[in-house]
Amino acid sequence: MILELTDEEILDFLMTSEFEDNYKPEELKYLLHKFRYFYRVINGKYDQVKLQSETEVKKLTDIGESKKLRIENMMVEIANLQNTISSLKSRKLSFKERISGKII
Repeated sequence: MILELTDEEILDFLMTSEFEDNYKPEELKYLLHKFRYFYRVINGKYDQVKLQSETEVKKLTDIGESKKLRIENMMVEIANLQNTISSLKSRKLSFKERISGKII
């Protein structure tokens, strides 16, 4: 009876059965082997998905960190440019700078 079922039927049987009927030892052994087979397949898929998601999370975290570092560098650059602008606003130009049109 059990030996003639397909893999899907066996998995359904394993998930829903109460195992209260009198089964032969070879049938129980067969069910145990099938359970082990299904467990290995499902666990392998789980490990693969877990590894892919961890890799994706690490990649996105690295991208986020690089973006934060780039933002900080730009903020420092903006502050330096604002300091330069404010220092040039209050400065009086020399005669040479006025004639040449270049700030020395």
